[in-house]
Amino acid sequence: YWQLHMFPDMPSRCMRAHYEGMQWTTDAAKLRAWQRGNTGYPLVDAGMRELWLTGWMHQNVRMVTAMFLIEYLGINWTEGLKWYHDTLVDADLAINSMMWQNAGGSGLDQWNFQLHPVQHSKFCDPTGAYVRKWIPELARLPTEYLHQ
Repeated sequence: YWQLHMFPDMPSRCMRAHYEGMQWTTDAAKLRAWQRGNTGYPLVDAGMRELWLTGWMHQNVRMVTAMFLIEYLGINWTEGLKWYHDTLVDADLAINSMMWQNAGGSGLDQWNFQLHPVQHSKFCDPTGAYVRKWIPELARLPTEYLHQ
């Protein structure tokens, strides 16, 4: 909360000013596919569908979906922050702003790691139960192909 106090523009502006010049895509179709869980990456899609239907998702999945939006789709972290704020039942402006800033590289504790959507899916959902629950059209797919 101290970060939001010290940086009141944190929900919309980079805390590290030199990141303001980052080039982002404004592809509305990609953003909409992410929001609705139609990216083609099972863990990302399962998480986003869970979020849309329940207003919640596990922290690990939040991090994977955030990194996917920023690193794979090249969409500004502020779009993710806005979507999470509108859909999460536990939305917290200070915490969400801080985490999205960190995911986008402009926060005080920027993430220096990657969460590959396929590899992380195999790691955190080895049986595929989570993906099958939220993506019923993949429910009959053998586990060896589920995370692809």
